[in-house]
Amino acid sequence: MIMTTRQQFVTAFLAVLIVASVMSMPRTMDAPRDRPTTRASGTVATAPAATVELNHEQVKDLTYN
Repeated sequence: MIMTTRQQFVTAFLAVLIVASVMSMPRTMDAPRDRPTTRASGTVATAPAATVELNHEQVKDLTYN
């Protein structure tokens, strides 16, 4: 099957993109990573307090409406 000029161009572009992404990967797993010098700051949200469970008489049965 013969590809059109546009298909050949897109295939070549994707091939270059894949090769460039593989070349940019570190060669070893223990390669040093660039860590950001600044860290995010802010307040930590606390979990909401546990609520008291309702009594069984107070709970409406939603099985049969």
